[in-house]
Amino acid sequence: MNARQLLLLPLLMTGALLVVGQLYVTLPLVTDLARRWQVTAGQASWAGSAFGFAYAAGFLLLGRLSDRYGRRRVLLSSLAAMALTSVAVAGSVSFTMLLGARALQGLVAAAFPPAALALVAEALPPARRALGISLLSFAFLAAAPLAQFLAAQSAGWGLPVIMAAVAATGVLLSAGLAIVLPPAAPTSVHTAVPPQAATAGPERQSGLVGVWLAALTVLFVFVTFHAGAQAMKLAATDLQILRLAGLPPLLLSIAAARLVRHIGTVATARTGFVIAAAGLLTGAPGHFGGLVAASVLLSAGVALAVPGLIGTLALRTAPAGRARAMSIYTFALFVGASLAPPTAQVLAPLGWLALMLTPAVALSCAVAIVGGLPMLLLHRSSSASEASSP
Repeated sequence: MNARQLLLLPLLMTGALLVVGQLYVTLPLVTDLARRWQVTAGQASWAGSAFGFAYAAGFLLLGRLSDRYGRRRVLLSSLAAMALTSVAVAGSVSFTMLLGARALQGLVAAAFPPAALALVAEALPPARRALGISLLSFAFLAAAPLAQFLAAQSAGWGLPVIMAAVAATGVLLSAGLAIVLPPAAPTSVHTAVPPQAATAGPERQSGLVGVWLAALTVLFVFVTFHAGAQAMKLAATDLQILRLAGLPPLLLSIAAARLVRHIGTVATARTGFVIAAAGLLTGAPGHFGGLVAASVLLSAGVALAVPGLIGTLALRTAPAGRARAMSIYTFALFVGASLAPPTAQVLAPLGWLALMLTPAVALSCAVAIVGGLPMLLLHRSSSASEASSP
């Protein structure tokens, strides 16, 4: 690997931490935002959800942008646009403006991850690509605890200062990437997908629906746990311990490929769901030791579930339809994350049992549906329709 390639991956990982971290950066600031804007904690939690929903939608709208306009152009444009929208967040003069700026920030940020993953697969030497993709995936997952930790450490400065720092970091990162990114390749010609390749049969389509529905639960349970711990008024030091405890287990995402080879993609995803659910049940009594264990197990489960789901999608889709399937998967992933903060605010007054049991039930449903429950329902529905036809 040459010097540019050696610098490229750390810069892309930093970009992943910066971009995806914006989904989580407001979680430790909910109380401060509620106080500043004179809104309830539930309303203040939408500062995270506004980003998340727009970020999820952005994957559907912008996920294939770099295929048409080139990786370099999209990566640099996304970071520059996120820096500008971060300034808009920092300068918001009303809560409504804050939510709008956060949504715009999420939309432009969504162009970065697909382009970064595609670039790693193309720019690194073949022997290093699998490791590069694993490290970049780890950075996407690690953004959750790290962004919360750093935001909590900087909470005294307030969201405007934090967003100004995000904008400055985005500008510096753009400058660094502009130096090390490979020259822009010629724009590829968009070709229509043959109808027979774009349309999956009912069995394959039902299998995809199972993965998409299961994906809704992954970040939903992860964010519900951390937002719920915040809503339960744990001490600041205890919250930081929970966040940091969940960071090392995310490294399992790098080793997940070996598990996939041994037990398969669906079994790997199910293993992740079961471990995460076990973690939530461990934390249900509300004792701090149990909550630390819950954070560790939850992160470990997510680190296994994500590669398992991605691998299952890859097996169940034809190459021509894979980008679309992955875009819908990522959309579902971050819709779940966006639903989590307001859900945590609703569940927290009911106590730790409700806060842990609800996402654990969601994970149990994911275990059932990821392997083909939607297929069974589809066959039954089809049979019923045929039986009722004259």
